[in-house]
Amino acid sequence: MVALLAAGLVFASCSSSHSGGAARSTSTLPVGSAECTSNRAAGTIHFASPFGYDASPGIMDVYAAIQLGYFSDLCLNVDFINVPFTESPYALVSAGTAQVTGSGSAADVLATLSNGSNLVGVATYADTSDYALLTRPDVTSLTQLEGKLLAYHTSLPVVLTEMLVKAGVDVTKVHTTNDTSYNPELLIQGKFDALQAYQSNEPLQLRSKGEKFTMWTPAQFGVDGTFNVMVANRDFVSAHRQAMTDFLRAEFHAFSYCNANVATCVGYLAKAQGSATQTPFAEQEWKFESGLVLSHHLPGAGVGVETVAEWTPEAAAVVQYKRVSSAPDLTTAEDTTIAASLYHGTTLIWP
Repeated sequence: MVALLAAGLVFASCSSSHSGGAARSTSTLPVGSAECTSNRAAGTIHFASPFGYDASPGIMDVYAAIQLGYFSDLCLNVDFINVPFTESPYALVSAGTAQVTGSGSAADVLATLSNGSNLVGVATYADTSDYALLTRPDVTSLTQLEGKLLAYHTSLPVVLTEMLVKAGVDVTKVHTTNDTSYNPELLIQGKFDALQAYQSNEPLQLRSKGEKFTMWTPAQFGVDGTFNVMVANRDFVSAHRQAMTDFLRAEFHAFSYCNANVATCVGYLAKAQGSATQTPFAEQEWKFESGLVLSHHLPGAGVGVETVAEWTPEAAAVVQYKRVSSAPDLTTAEDTTIAASLYHGTTLIWP
């Protein structure tokens, strides 16, 4: 483990290297080839992880690609930065301190872009949302939250506002508070009446303790969303398009590997954190989230391929629910051609 000193902040990071004994591709770019030379000219690509060594697509597959040597196979040097919760990965990428991050939604990215961030969306793993609201079992209709307290993290995701409206809730009557604890037990204890959550996280924790709750998801109410949008520094993409393309190629290659070898990839994360074993929920989290990806990526396209149409519902929602005054132009907010160029149909092209 090394430290990256940038913008006055120190982050725990891990540079790309092959860990002996791990499965890897037998194909590599020829040293001296134009593609290899171009990728090396990009220098170190710093990936800013928004949730540390989490077993989530867009995080675990990036770290696994380092350990499996997939980035090295493509003449890339990638540094994995564990960003503190007090810092914004989007801000780091916008500033060029890091070059790539992920794990948000299209709405999250659009809100950031509306504030002038120097970002561009380069991949979208799924066209459904992982966000949810949790309530105690006595809440049988979301309209019961009127006059009650709903806790969110930083800001309430727009898809959850849409869900409440679709359920007939007068959202002006719902009291809200920012919960920085990320402790779902506070819902069970009665501190909140509803809690923003990820379907793949807090519910697993509560079920493991036998707690009773109800999970409400946007999909139940016909609300469209996105899951795990990868974004990159716009200037970096412009200057090093081939490197960005091959970064995604290696990441998607590792996504497939981790689906077939979940325990191995989870083990990489555990080792990175100095533990012999990962958290008991890590494999469950990966299987749930990768299931969302495999069930909800664009029909006939490979994982990560994105379209303007896929982001359009959230672009309308962030304006309708006043997250932004106007949505960025989706044709410039996204670069839809990079991920699409990596596939023959749904088959990833690997050199």
